[in-house]
Amino acid sequence: MRRLFQFIYQYRAFFLFLVLELVSGWLVVNHNNYISASYFNSSSAIAGNVYDSRQNIQDYFQLKQVNQNLADENEQLRNQLALKQPMLDTSQFKTPVYLSGQYDYTMAKVVNNSVSRFRNYFTLNKGRNDGIEEGMGVVNSLGLVGKIKSVSNNFSTGYSALHVNLLVSALIDETQTLCTATWDGTDPTKMKLKYVPRHVQVKKEMDVVTSGFNSIFPEGVKIGEVDTVFIQKNATFYDITLKVAVDFQSLDYVYVIGNKLKQEKDSLEQSIEVLND
Repeated sequence: MRRLFQFIYQYRAFFLFLVLELVSGWLVVNHNNYISASYFNSSSAIAGNVYDSRQNIQDYFQLKQVNQNLADENEQLRNQLALKQPMLDTSQFKTPVYLSGQYDYTMAKVVNNSVSRFRNYFTLNKGRNDGIEEGMGVVNSLGLVGKIKSVSNNFSTGYSALHVNLLVSALIDETQTLCTATWDGTDPTKMKLKYVPRHVQVKKEMDVVTSGFNSIFPEGVKIGEVDTVFIQKNATFYDITLKVAVDFQSLDYVYVIGNKLKQEKDSLEQSIEVLND
């Protein structure tokens, strides 16, 4: 402590100079309107930049929570839309006819995923305890992702759309042509569209969506868009390549689709098949 006082006493002239400089600066800023405005504008800009940088850093580290919140909100919105009952054109009916909201959505996070195999799979952090069942469809905000294969209490695995054995009932949206989308095991950004007859006018960038003819996916989930179209001289069907809507190399949050009427529909169709046999 004694040395500190000796140091201050030794450099007392310098410290007095600093004090007088600070007082002079304060007097100038407070008694000169132009300098005062310039000072406060500059200090505000500096403080604003500091606060902005600090907020950007905080936002970066909070991205995981932001993504989680957005995924939860999207799940709620999808379920609200699924519960809506759009009314059909009832001009030819004596009583109104409604479409039931038969689908619900469960948000899940992808915890494992592959794209480099012929049969690619993904793993989700939701399972039987969350209502996930085998055979459910999986989508994300961009389009079709795949189909649930097996389920445990807390996890589930599924066929990715990049699986050579997965066939998806599809429609060319513009022409309403029924066809099948599948992966050929080569490019993870492309799929093949099969059984499109040659009389159909197919053009590049036409949207391809799910048909809704099975019990897995609702109608209108985007699969991709037409990338290349080719047909041989005597061929019955086109050779069409799709650019897939989903980036399978960066899957994050997805939605598992539950069809509340699946069992009823499947039972009815199986009974018809038995009668036909």
